[in-house]
Amino acid sequence: IQTAQGLASYLIQSSKDVYSTHITAVVGYDHRENSAFSLSSKQFAMYTKLVFESKGISCTLLDGYVATPILAFAVGNIGASVGIMVTASHNPKQDNGYKVYWEDGCQIRPPIDAEIASAIVEPKNLKPWMDYGRQLRTFEKAATGGGQGECYGLSNPEQTEMIEDAYYQAIRDSGLVVERDVVSDCQPPLFAYTAMHGVGLPYAKRSFETFGLPAFLPVPSQQHPDANFTTVPFPNPEEKGALDEAMSFAEQNDCDIVLANDPDADRLGVAEFNKVDGKWTVFTGDQIGSLLGHWLWETIGKKSEQPVAMCASTVSSKILSAMGQTEGFLFEETLTGFKWIGSRALSLQNEGYRVLLGYEEAIGFSCGGIIPDKDGISALGVIATMAHSFYANGKTLATHLQEIYLLYGEFCSNNGYFRCDDPAIVKKIMEQMRNGGKYFDRVGTYEVDSVRDLGSPGYDSQA
Repeated sequence: IQTAQGLASYLIQSSKDVYSTHITAVVGYDHRENSAFSLSSKQFAMYTKLVFESKGISCTLLDGYVATPILAFAVGNIGASVGIMVTASHNPKQDNGYKVYWEDGCQIRPPIDAEIASAIVEPKNLKPWMDYGRQLRTFEKAATGGGQGECYGLSNPEQTEMIEDAYYQAIRDSGLVVERDVVSDCQPPLFAYTAMHGVGLPYAKRSFETFGLPAFLPVPSQQHPDANFTTVPFPNPEEKGALDEAMSFAEQNDCDIVLANDPDADRLGVAEFNKVDGKWTVFTGDQIGSLLGHWLWETIGKKSEQPVAMCASTVSSKILSAMGQTEGFLFEETLTGFKWIGSRALSLQNEGYRVLLGYEEAIGFSCGGIIPDKDGISALGVIATMAHSFYANGKTLATHLQEIYLLYGEFCSNNGYFRCDDPAIVKKIMEQMRNGGKYFDRVGTYEVDSVRDLGSPGYDSQA
C-alpha cells in the first residue's frame, strides 16, 4: 500500500495535466500468495486500484492471472500512463514484487525510478490514506452473481479479453508468423511445455494457435498455477535441475524439445533431446538469442524495406554484432537489463529502424517489436516455428546452431554466480577486482582482451 501511495503521489506530482483524472493506470497480477499472512498478488493488485482511484486516477485492473508480457502490452494498447505487474517472476515462493512500466510500455529507468523510490518514503505515504481493507470487504460483500470477474467487480473481464486479443493480433501483424516448411518424409518435432507452476499455459497454447502450430504436450505436474512451486523450488528455467521434470516427461512421451516459461511467462527456456545418443542440450540464453537473431534476419530482415536493427545487453554474446557486420544490419549493445534494451529499441524505431530482436543472456527475448520488454510467449512461437522448419529439412536446433557458428564464428560464454548475502563481502570482492583502477590483464592462463566496468565511476578499455 505504501508503494502504491508513493507511486500515485509521484504520478500526480509529475503529471503535466492539471487534474489527476487525466492519469490512467493498468494493473495485473500473478498467482503468488502467502496463506500464512493471507496475502497474495491479487490482493496487492486490488489494493493498488483502490489507492489509485482514491486520488482520482483511472485504473484498469486486469481480470484473473495474467502473464507479464500482457501487462506490458496493455500499457501501450490502452494508452496508460503507468503499468504495474504484481509478480516476483522466477523467484522462490516466499518472494513477491511490484514491477512498474512507464507510458512507453518499458520498465522504469533513471531518473524516474529514483524519484518514485523517494516518493514512496515521503512521510505522507508511510501510513494508509484510508482503511483499504474495509473498503475491499465492502466490495467483496457486494459481489454477488456472475459477470463481475475475479476481483469482486474491481477488475474488467471484457477489457482484459480485448487486450489479449489485441496482443495476439499484434503477433500476427508483426511478421513473426511465417509459413512452415513441411516435408512428407521428415518427422516434425514434438514439444513438451512447462509453465513452471506459473500462469503461462493458456498463453502458450494460444501462441501455438496463433503461429499455426500443432499442439504441444503440457507437463501435467507443472501446468497449473501453484504458489508453492511444489516440484521446483527455484522456478527459473536457467537453474540447474529446473527442467529435469519436464525433460523426464518429454522422454516418456517421445518429445524432441522442451519449451519452458518462467512463472510469469516473460522468459523462455529451451532444451532439445538427441534421440541418437540419448543426451539433452539445454540451450543458454546466448544460444537461443543466436538462433532467434539468425532466423529473424533470414525470414524478415532480408526482405525488410526499413533498415534493420537488433540489440543485446553488454553481458550477452557478441554474435549478433558479427552477424550484423556480415549481413548489413545495425547491432547495438546496451547496459544490462531489459529497461535499457527496450528503451533503446524504442529509440531505434523512432529513428526509422525495424528492430527485430532484443535479448539478454538471462533467457529474455523480445521478438518483432511487439513490446519493449522480454516476452516468453511470442518467443515460444518463433522458436517452435523455427524448429518445425529445421526438422523438415533434416536438421535440429543444435545442428543449425553449429551452422550459424560456421558462418559468423563460434561465441562461447560460461556464466555462473555465487550467492552472498553480506553486502560488505560483495563490496570487498568488487574492490579487489577493480584493483584500484589497475585492472588485471590476466586471469589464470588466459590473457584479458578487454575490461568494461559498469560500476561507478566506470571504465571501458576499448573506449
